[in-house]
Amino acid sequence: MDKIHLILIYEILGRPKDYIKTTLEQLIDRIGENPRIKIIERKVHEPHVVNEEKVSSSKNNVDEEKIKNIKIDEELFSTFAEVELEVDDLMMVFTLVLNTLPSSIEIIKPSELALKNFDLNSVLSELAIKLHKYDEITKALLLEKNQMINFIKEANEKVVKLGGKPIIRFESEKNEEDKSKEINASEKGSKKSEKKAEKKK
Repeated sequence: MDKIHLILIYEILGRPKDYIKTTLEQLIDRIGENPRIKIIERKVHEPHVVNEEKVSSSKNNVDEEKIKNIKIDEELFSTFAEVELEVDDLMMVFTLVLNTLPSSIEIIKPSELALKNFDLNSVLSELAIKLHKYDEITKALLLEKNQMINFIKEANEKVVKLGGKPIIRFESEKNEEDKSKEINASEKGSKKSEKKAEKKK
């Protein structure tokens, strides 16, 4: 099979400015160390401040409202790299994508690719293993989060019993307060409209 010529784009978001650029360059260096991969051209762009631009949350996985609220000393930077490379086979393309997670992939040539059952089985197995690992991490984090929330709730209750104010207000409590405020506001509005209707009579 002919070698596969492709272009990958890698994006990174974080701080400080120099660190994210260095991290991206190191990632490309590690890719180039693989004997089955030949890097033809690479270009790492200069990082730019994210909160100075209107960046969609889908592009950088960051909520726009959070970006607006970032302090000057906590500026987030974003940069990306374009890497043109040549790999031995399609299996190597799948491995590269699964292990380095590029944001964009473009296969330039060949125009048609043939995939054997054996190669597809290997790719699917590797993908399944990765998904299981992510699932394990997610479940572990959710368990730790729930344990932490329960611990904080118990601490809050003890503080209140001792006559103090709650240490932390939970999102559910805030939502309930917001709902009660909305109900009160709507009730006041309906009463005002009733009074106006009575005056007109």
